Amino acid sequence: MVKEREIKQYLFKKRVDAFFTFMAVFTGIYFGWNMPEIVIFGVFVWSVMNPIPSRYLAILALCFLSITPFFLIFGRSGIAEQSAVYAYYFLAMTVIMGVYELKKEDKQKEI
Repeated sequence: MVKEREIKQYLFKKRVDAFFTFMAVFTGIYFGWNMPEIVIFGVFVWSVMNPIPSRYLAILALCFLSITPFFLIFGRSGIAEQSAVYAYYFLAMTVIMGVYELKKEDKQKEI
């Protein structure tokens, strides 16, 4: 009985997560965003509902930030600017997840 209820709660949570992620993607399509922006926003919404360790988001931010100078060197300033914007997005997500991790850690210490 208990296990069946836990499974139903898990499946309900997954459906809610999928719904909000779908709504994030639909919002991006509605506003006419580019595909990478829609994907990044979808990842952001999904990571808020299912927290990702901040180090993974930081790695993505560093990857985007590290390729930016190469695009500038090869005269692709538009792509370099977009890469820097994506790096900023992931840095913002890293900070948000870092704050969440600190609050979660504080709550665990109180218990």
